[in-house]
Amino acid sequence: MTLAYRARVGDNAPHIRAGGSAVSWDRLIREELEGLSPYTPGLREEQVRERAGRDDICKLSSNEHPDGPVPSAIEAMRAELGGLNRYPEGAAVALREKLATRFDVSSDQVLVGAGSNELLRLLAQVVLRPGDEVVYAWPSFVVYPMVTNIFQAAHVKVPLAPGEVHDLSAMAAAITGRTRIVFLCNPNNPTGTIYHRAEFEEFLAAVPPHVLVVVDEAYYEFVTDAGYPDGLDYFDGVRPLVVLRTFSKIYSLAGLRVGYGFAPAALVRAVDCVREPFNVNTLAQVAALASLDDEAEVSRRRAENQEQKTYLHSSFDRLGITWVPSEANFVYVMTERPVEVFDALLEQGVIVRDFGTAPALRVGIGSPEETRRTVEAFEAVVSRLGSV
Repeated sequence: MTLAYRARVGDNAPHIRAGGSAVSWDRLIREELEGLSPYTPGLREEQVRERAGRDDICKLSSNEHPDGPVPSAIEAMRAELGGLNRYPEGAAVALREKLATRFDVSSDQVLVGAGSNELLRLLAQVVLRPGDEVVYAWPSFVVYPMVTNIFQAAHVKVPLAPGEVHDLSAMAAAITGRTRIVFLCNPNNPTGTIYHRAEFEEFLAAVPPHVLVVVDEAYYEFVTDAGYPDGLDYFDGVRPLVVLRTFSKIYSLAGLRVGYGFAPAALVRAVDCVREPFNVNTLAQVAALASLDDEAEVSRRRAENQEQKTYLHSSFDRLGITWVPSEANFVYVMTERPVEVFDALLEQGVIVRDFGTAPALRVGIGSPEETRRTVEAFEAVVSRLGSV
């Protein structure tokens, strides 16, 4: 298409024809995608400023850490800015080796991706065939059904047990000869709940060897419960077990998209065969490397998160609001009118995460000032509505 023609009709002119015929998108795009919807991100602060008519907005909808990257990560990124004309290190060798040393595994058992989301998709890509089954709890992380759809597998959703926790015995019972992946989110997103060591060990003993267990531990650094089963304690590089983590949450690198995980070497090789070249950018790699050195800051952030969560819990109790005990950096608040409460919070400049008509909202843990604002917003909502 010439520049002159683009200037006249625009890049997306609807009457443009290919090969003399109108384009039939129904025939061109895979029919398996019919009925699927793109991921819908939370509202932007700019949108809420206009809607609420105020500038002091608390964005608590995406489970982001309120602080920026650790100082050493910022310095490491600054040092690389002059070299961004070069491609990243293609296999993220330095980051893989550091993760291997830090967590006492072989470097050929380390996965690195553009966020743990990409790793979930890549694992599904190398394992799933059309007609296979994927077992996961529900509600849980929205990416699990997305990757199941992409690779034409069948969904086996196991409802959470009372208390909004994984029902691992029911999930084990749901496994069949067609099951290829079980996704476990611990702590679970959006509920923040965890399963404990004894039940996880019983689950692993019941899982047959043709099933890949993917333990998604994106929020594990926030956990304070002594009964939490660190997935790496069960990783031996032989059994079909993958443990995924991320630098997006407690390390505050969400904008750079860098996740990592641990898998048997054969599975890592398969993922390397299908991942995009240079999938983790240079700044993400150096920031992640530097972040791993600041264990003191991670401990401080964990403690502050727990402190703010405790304050929210006590405030919710005072306001008569039902909440679910969380080991993550968010709280699952139960409500019979989520849409109304969500909108009322927006009017107070507080953005939380809604799930359509599901009877709950997910409230992120922010800075101490954002926690204070969150409590004030819920006070205003209860005063106006009578309850949530």
